[in-house]
Amino acid sequence: MQAHPQVADVQYHGCGALGNVCLGTDAAGFARIQRTADAGGIEVAVAALQAHPQVAGVQRFGCRVLVNVCFGTDAAALARKQRAADAGGIEAIVAAMQAHPQVAGVQQNGCLAMASVCFGSDAAAFARKQRAADAGGIELVVAALQAHPQVAGVQQFGCLALGNVCSGSDAAGLARKQRAADAGGIELAVAALQAHPQHAGVQQDGCGALFDVCVGSDAAARARRQRAVIAGAPEAVAGAMQALPGDAAVQRQGQRLRDLLA
Repeated sequence: MQAHPQVADVQYHGCGALGNVCLGTDAAGFARIQRTADAGGIEVAVAALQAHPQVAGVQRFGCRVLVNVCFGTDAAALARKQRAADAGGIEAIVAAMQAHPQVAGVQQNGCLAMASVCFGSDAAAFARKQRAADAGGIELVVAALQAHPQVAGVQQFGCLALGNVCSGSDAAGLARKQRAADAGGIELAVAALQAHPQHAGVQQDGCGALFDVCVGSDAAARARRQRAVIAGAPEAVAGAMQALPGDAAVQRQGQRLRDLLA
């Protein structure tokens, strides 16, 4: 990939290979992920995204590399997320989604890559969230939800990205929540719950997104919660909890949202 940066086929297959190598959540999997990062895999994937913006396959697999290499919540994973941001990964993800709005694979992987890179609760993570918002990431995620309502992966990972980017209780975090609401994110997250009642991932991440967008104690937050109620969130959550009684994550996220909206 380093030797042939302008050859789209090399970048396409190289990103595909890196994404596959970095699959796995056991110790060996995380060792491969770290080895890929140590070899410069993050920077190479971002370079591929930047070099071939109109090649949907490169964009889809390049985002997938960022998803897999940035996976995890420990210190090493947080460092990889920051490394991706430092390389321009957030802006490259946004550009991929802007360039290919009708390609579900690009939108799905782009949403998940944004969610992964923006995950975290330290100062660096909140800076990444704000960077995604400043690049237009919130509106692009909402557009993906709107464009692909029947694609469960887009709905799940779009909601996950919305929740991750909008988390935070400081003034910037509250502004991100309001920005998501202004873009129509509340109604689209509710629509995701309604369209995929049996999909645990959509239900879990949809509830999470609604909570993160609607939480707060000011008048704007109360108005956001009212919008969620009007859109049918309480009924959708109740239906999901009834349909998926054995899914602990759905029950936990659903109850948390119900308590917030009560």
